[in-house]
Amino acid sequence: MSEQIRVLVADDQGVIRTGLAMILDHEPDLTTVAQAGDGEEALRLIDQFDPDVVLMDIRMPVMDGLVATERITRANQAAGKSKPAVLVLTTFDDEAYVLSAVRAGASGFLLKDTDPDLLVSAVRAVHRGDSLVDPASTRVLLERCVELERKVGNGGEAAPAPQDAGRWTGVLSHLSERERDVLVWMARGLSNRDLAAKLFVSETTVKTHVSSVLSKLGLSSRVQAVVVAYEAGVVRPGEAEVRWES
Repeated sequence: MSEQIRVLVADDQGVIRTGLAMILDHEPDLTTVAQAGDGEEALRLIDQFDPDVVLMDIRMPVMDGLVATERITRANQAAGKSKPAVLVLTTFDDEAYVLSAVRAGASGFLLKDTDPDLLVSAVRAVHRGDSLVDPASTRVLLERCVELERKVGNGGEAAPAPQDAGRWTGVLSHLSERERDVLVWMARGLSNRDLAAKLFVSETTVKTHVSSVLSKLGLSSRVQAVVVAYEAGVVRPGEAEVRWES
């Protein structure tokens, strides 16, 4: 039997924690090593149990999931390691928090009412470093979040372009043409397998391109790159055009 993926579940609702643990423990390659009722407890249990993946609720007492995710990311960076990866559990009611979670270092996010098969696939995906989970749903939710953020920053009116698009222009210019293609198709929801088929290359080559994109943009996860694509206006919600500043 292959080595099991160790998961910590953090949610302030006991019924949800128990349900998630039952789903995970049903899989031969997954095991729930600990459960936490808030972010502060999650951090303590991470030190104790060293999980590979954390399922993190956003809204919790004592310390919320955003603060906990940010601290996990900082600790990983300081230690030069990539685990635990954080998979945020959210609802569409939490959409205002999703971008904050991604910027804090979350590897991806799932809706709480997601199908159990997708949940276990997501845990496996973030464990192997495929940060963007459930690409189609992720794209839709990110579009809603970006639009919401723009409207809040512009008195309720949608802005013609993201406010901080300019700060990404210089960095994006360092991407090769193929890396730009990869960024665009990631933002449109394609998985590594889909990208490989689209670009007529192997999945290994795609992963190399994705790693290069993240390195050049100074990002820690694939889902952060998708947010950048929307913030920079390279891909815009509801539009098919791609815009690269010269």
